[in-house]
Amino acid sequence: MFTIRPASLSDAAAISALLQDLTRRFIAPDCTGEGAALLLQAMSESAIAGYIQQPNFDYLLGEMNAELVAVVATRDNSHLYHLFVASHCQGRGYAAKLFAEAKARCLQRADTKIFTVNSSLYALPVYQHLGFVAVGGQRDTQGIRDVPMQLVLTQQ
Repeated sequence: MFTIRPASLSDAAAISALLQDLTRRFIAPDCTGEGAALLLQAMSESAIAGYIQQPNFDYLLGEMNAELVAVVATRDNSHLYHLFVASHCQGRGYAAKLFAEAKARCLQRADTKIFTVNSSLYALPVYQHLGFVAVGGQRDTQGIRDVPMQLVLTQQ
């Protein structure tokens, strides 16, 4: 059973391990060596611990049988900072479930109208499936290749 819970500081090492593994496999190949190194440093245990302690970040974890299989993080109640699902769990809707929970938490705290994300090239189809649209072409910033995207919320 897939469960979602808030992250705590004690989760930083496990979050870092999952994010770094997936980054090496799916994101780094589209980046320069320098860009991949910057991404991996930003996903180190100490970096993740720092984000978790900041009040403008919100981390949620997806678990299966107490195993960490997915992570979502938002910043400033409007920017999707991380959304990662373990490779053996991809394609099961876990990214959508995590994002829905993260979005609901953001909307409880703020009057968010637009969510943004800097999508890796690998994750573009996932974000498109979640309703995000590209707002610019592919960028290369310090060797990190991404596509800026946004999700505009409509009145219900």
